[in-house]
Amino acid sequence: MKNHALKKLAYLLLIYCSFGCGSVQPEEKAAYIGRADPLFCGWCGGWYVTVDSTMYRANLPVPYNAGNQNVWIRFEKDESDGAKKQGNWINISSIRPR
Repeated sequence: MKNHALKKLAYLLLIYCSFGCGSVQPEEKAAYIGRADPLFCGWCGGWYVTVDSTMYRANLPVPYNAGNQNVWIRFEKDESDGAKKQGNWINISSIRPR
């Protein structure tokens, strides 16, 4: 009887981790949105975003694409192609005022 209960518990724990453990979000970081990058495709996108004294580039949603703002962000580095990898490009998954 005990063995059966332990198997059930292990099975439920496995199911819980498969749903809950796989959705870990990146840590929220303090960031500063500076100005648009004029060299990136002629002002069509790309803003300078500074996190922990490292400058990145990112596309920003409205109303954050106005520059000179302190925000909290969650992000991942975008290394999908050589240009983005060299330019320290990031994809922002969440953003809010600071």
